[in-house]
Formats: sequence, C-alpha cells, structure tokens
Amino acid sequence: MDQDKRLTYYRIETASQVVGMPPATIRYYARVGLVRTRREGREELLDEQEIARLRRIRRLREDLGINTAGVEVVMRLLDELESLRARLAETR
Repeated sequence: MDQDKRLTYYRIETASQVVGMPPATIRYYARVGLVRTRREGREELLDEQEIARLRRIRRLREDLGINTAGVEVVMRLLDELESLRARLAETR
C-alpha cells in the first residue's frame, strides 16, 4: 500500500491530454478491462503504468491499424508474457 502512495495518478481528463485519446475512449478501455482505474471518491484515476498501457494501445490502433478486438488480444498476450517472465525470474 505504501508503494501506491508514491505513484503519480492522473484523472481521466488529464490522461486524455497526456496520451492524446478522448476521455470516453479511456473510459471504454477501462470498462472492457484493457486499463485499470482507481477510484477516489467520484474520480477515476490512472497510474503511470496505465498511462503506458494507453500509449501502447494508441500505437496498436493508430500506427498498426489493429481494431479493438485485436488490441484486446494483443494486450492480453502481452500481460501473459509479462506474467510468465516474472514467474521465470522467480525460479532463477
């Protein structure tokens, strides 16, 4: 929990400006589970890791032309890869 307090959190409107993506799109990605938000009162907040995920999603959509369903598959595969790498590192 102490680690959470040291992270920088962004309101969705601020994250929108940072990543160049409409707030409604960010909310949609949160709703379908592509990014995780944290609630503080009525505010939905994103940490720096989620900002990086949004940037990756934007690159997949805009630079590579991948549709939303494809982005979901790619992001889930990347999450699984990261998880497997972490497990492998634990065994070393």
